[in-house]
Amino acid sequence: MNASGGDFTRDVAKYDAWYHTPWGGYAESEELRLLVEMARPQHGERALDVGCGTGRMLARMLSLCVDAHGTEPAPDMREVAQWRLEQLGHDPERVVDASVEALPFEEHVFDVVTAITVLEFVEDLPRALKEMARVCRGRIFIEAINARSIYGAAILRGEAGETLSRARLQTPEALEALVQEHLRPERIEVRTTLIGGRTEDSLELAVQRRLDRRLRDAQWRLGGVIALVAEVQT
Repeated sequence: MNASGGDFTRDVAKYDAWYHTPWGGYAESEELRLLVEMARPQHGERALDVGCGTGRMLARMLSLCVDAHGTEPAPDMREVAQWRLEQLGHDPERVVDASVEALPFEEHVFDVVTAITVLEFVEDLPRALKEMARVCRGRIFIEAINARSIYGAAILRGEAGETLSRARLQTPEALEALVQEHLRPERIEVRTTLIGGRTEDSLELAVQRRLDRRLRDAQWRLGGVIALVAEVQT
């Protein structure tokens, strides 16, 4: 989950290490699954990951032969993202310094624009959504923490650390309404995943995985992560 911007990046090593925990690794795999299933990035398409953090999802898209680029305003996060791309044989300049509210790109130049755990931290959410739509000629994919979930409730109680305590969480319905109001997409789809709370217990995690698989096609909206895809008009 990319908690990018300003004060939120004081411990990059700790941030990246979270993905190597059992629950963090599972969360990342679910985020990637939903990105692939819902946004459908294709070989050769041009993609932009706003607030790309340390470049983990950006690297994943590049591995799918997507022409992926990223923005990251936090210098320490951006440096790690550029280093990661360089280690994988990609141009580090694919990651540039920019906020989601002011993207330095021309109109309609990306087939897919993604924002993964980013919009919770922006100051002007309508402006951010409109900027994403401005540079997009296809699909906008958003993943955000669900205020209605077990995980979201822990964050709202201040139990998930200082960074996430600053997040402004949305319900699936509220996020969908914002996208409808400001983007007026041709099509919109919303799902959730990660039914349980954060855990490092192997048995609890196994139960979570099973529940997520069984509820995957159901119209339930209690998962910890909201995934939304919107096809925008150009």
